[in-house]
Amino acid sequence: MNLTAYFDQALNYNDYLKKIEQQLLELENGDDPYDYAQYYSINLKRIDRLNKNHELSDKQIDKLSKIKTDFRLLTISEGWCGDAAQIVPVVEKIANAMAVEHRIVFRDEQPELMDAFLTNGSRSIPIIIGLNENGEEIFRFGPRPVEAMELLKKAKENPEGYDADQFHKDLQVWYNKDKGNSIFDELYELITK
Repeated sequence: MNLTAYFDQALNYNDYLKKIEQQLLELENGDDPYDYAQYYSINLKRIDRLNKNHELSDKQIDKLSKIKTDFRLLTISEGWCGDAAQIVPVVEKIANAMAVEHRIVFRDEQPELMDAFLTNGSRSIPIIIGLNENGEEIFRFGPRPVEAMELLKKAKENPEGYDADQFHKDLQVWYNKDKGNSIFDELYELITK
């Protein structure tokens, strides 16, 4: 599947953030039947915190400097997604450190693209896709690191004993403790295969 057209229409990181901010304003000033404004608001705070505070280590930067960067990154995301709020800023920092172009599309605006990148039949995001010069997929990462996927598996296997609220709390605690290291390690492994 050639993804060049999607990449060409996708937003850079700053424009992606501006669009999320605009979506939040529209929800706050209009109809919000699913109460999504709360998710946009908290996720923008998470993104802002990561943009200001998350730094790649010298060792990580050194590892990235040795990679042949003949690819681009295309991310499928949404502003309401908690995983995206934790992952996309880290991916942007990795892309910047490698001088790799990173662009982002909105899942709900590109259903045909999302349907090509389902996770166990689900439209889970974010999905980060490495593209070669021909716009073909060479690797993908997402929707969350392996350890975070284990938390989700635990929640799905025992919904009465481990409800959605507890899962979401535990997931955010995990992301905060992990400090983007699993995202880096798993993405690095895919890039260097």
